[in-house]
Amino acid sequence: MTHSGENKNLLSVKMLSEKLSVSEATVKNWIKLNKISPSKTEKSQAYFTQEYFDNLIRELNSKKSNLLKSRRNKKYISGSFFYKDYLSKNSKNLKIISDLSDCIAEKNIKLTKTQIKLIVADCAVQLLLQNQKIKTNTKNSLKKYLEKEFSLGIYDELINDLIENPNTALKFCDTHGEILKNYIYEKNEDILGLLYISLSNLNRRKATGAYYTPTKIVKKIINEIDFKDFADKTIFDPCCGAGNFLLQLPAKLNIEQIFGNDIDQTAIIITRLNMAMKFRIKDTKILYKNFTNKNYLIDDFDKKFDLIIGNPPWGAEFEQVTADKLQKKYICAKCKNIESYDVFIEKSLSCLNQEGDLFFVLPEAVLTVKNHENIRKIILNNSVKYIEYLGNMFNKVQCPSIILGIKHTKTPFSCVGMKVKNKTQNFVIKKEHEITPDAFNFLMDDEQYSIYKKIFSGEKIYLKDKAIFALGIVTGNNKKYITDKKTDSNEVVIKGSDLTKFKINSAKNYIEYKPNNFQQVAPTEIYRAKEKLFYKFISKKLVFAYDDKKRLSLNSCNILIPQIKGMNIKYIMAILNSKTAQFVFEKKYNSVKVLRSHIEEIPIPICDEKTQNEIVKIVDEILSGRDKNYEILEEKICKLYGLNNKNL
Repeated sequence: MTHSGENKNLLSVKMLSEKLSVSEATVKNWIKLNKISPSKTEKSQAYFTQEYFDNLIRELNSKKSNLLKSRRNKKYISGSFFYKDYLSKNSKNLKIISDLSDCIAEKNIKLTKTQIKLIVADCAVQLLLQNQKIKTNTKNSLKKYLEKEFSLGIYDELINDLIENPNTALKFCDTHGEILKNYIYEKNEDILGLLYISLSNLNRRKATGAYYTPTKIVKKIINEIDFKDFADKTIFDPCCGAGNFLLQLPAKLNIEQIFGNDIDQTAIIITRLNMAMKFRIKDTKILYKNFTNKNYLIDDFDKKFDLIIGNPPWGAEFEQVTADKLQKKYICAKCKNIESYDVFIEKSLSCLNQEGDLFFVLPEAVLTVKNHENIRKIILNNSVKYIEYLGNMFNKVQCPSIILGIKHTKTPFSCVGMKVKNKTQNFVIKKEHEITPDAFNFLMDDEQYSIYKKIFSGEKIYLKDKAIFALGIVTGNNKKYITDKKTDSNEVVIKGSDLTKFKINSAKNYIEYKPNNFQQVAPTEIYRAKEKLFYKFISKKLVFAYDDKKRLSLNSCNILIPQIKGMNIKYIMAILNSKTAQFVFEKKYNSVKVLRSHIEEIPIPICDEKTQNEIVKIVDEILSGRDKNYEILEEKICKLYGLNNKNL
């Protein structure tokens, strides 16, 4: 974007959003909430100086700012964030690289790409000297290498790939000696990779969706693969980064069998170095042949593989030209917002030999979120053989993850033989389960699946198209609008934390209801409804509470008004709060958010008026404080589903 006159050196809202990898709407909201201040405003357009941007980045890097902290997803990491889980926890290099990263952040040293590669080259020289058991003092190793005090033989070529200009590199060694540390070679540890990702500009990398997988997760995948009779088979990581997945492969394999690719040229150089040390190769030609720097989704690969492993980019942002190409090439890309890992799965399945296997680390959302239905349809043309639910595997990032193992086959999809793991279960599915692209629910063993099917059998009704749903108020600035003091002009506002099953606890927050002041509000008549249900939005448990006092709520506490003719709202609340509904929610969605689509698909038993009234009476007793009736209520609800309370 260009600007005329004096604005040409200023950053527009769009430019600032691109540099921070957030949306323009987010930047505009920060301005509205006074979280950031434009350096200049002209014709209602905000502009920022480069100096302001530099200071903002410095503030984010210092960890003093909460500006981005609420973005609880894998796309947010800022500052000198250190991937402490990337190497094995006993790695001797963890502290060395952590201290270096902190030092650079604290001193506000701005490293260029060229300088980062030189620091990596210095580390690589040291590791190669130790790996090859070349006896020399590793202190000032890069400088000595540049001054030709020693040679690494065939490996010189690999080191030289990291050095753009030897004279500039020598000057860097002289002026930045304090950040050229001593490293220790450790077998199968991606020390170079950790160093590279720790020093790189994380905000820039965020836009590519590149986050490196902790070694313990990589080892989980490698341990699940049977490498017997693998002599003639090929292995490929299409988004290999610095090569950590390939580093964990069994040493008995041959380098000729192993292939890797990444869009990041420096990462591929590091992969070649890692492979050179792991396999002690005698000829570097194989490294340049097998480990390539291509755009996997756009470029053609003339080879098919028996095993594809890796962690594809999550949430990568594509330029329009690239997006257009992807939409022509992939089924999963024919949508408004292209998800990079969906397209990686589609491409990788097409790159497998028949009966080949794919093992990817993915967000759990791929199993259930509607946007990923197209990739689930493609997966159903193959066979899922392994799934492990990992929870939040990335340090400081809230994004439940899975390992998904798919076999490329022409036989009809079958669950039989699928191995399923999570923190509490470890089982093999022995009977066929019905799986549709609407959602993949693999968290049930055969007995649990039998219960699940029974819950959905018989006469049931659903809230889809038979209810009003609404969000609680989004103020845009809770500190400004919410108080813990009651005044004549404010009223109670309910948060998700105020809810327990059936009841609203004593509220401690108040708000002046002025809808025009807020970022987002539902129609007033919904808040003021004669009867409604509040429910927790961020929760692994279904929690619904009854309100007949026309109270307001914040967006952590959403609203449901059932409209099923002849069905009491308290009866519906009892069903939604039951163990049975919780079983469906956990097994079908396993979500940390309670979405409208989840609630709409919970089966509600149709029963006679007498039974409904009995349940409503128990609910009224619970609302009046007689909590001992919970167990009686659960038994009655289980009976409606044809279940025994002990089954759940």
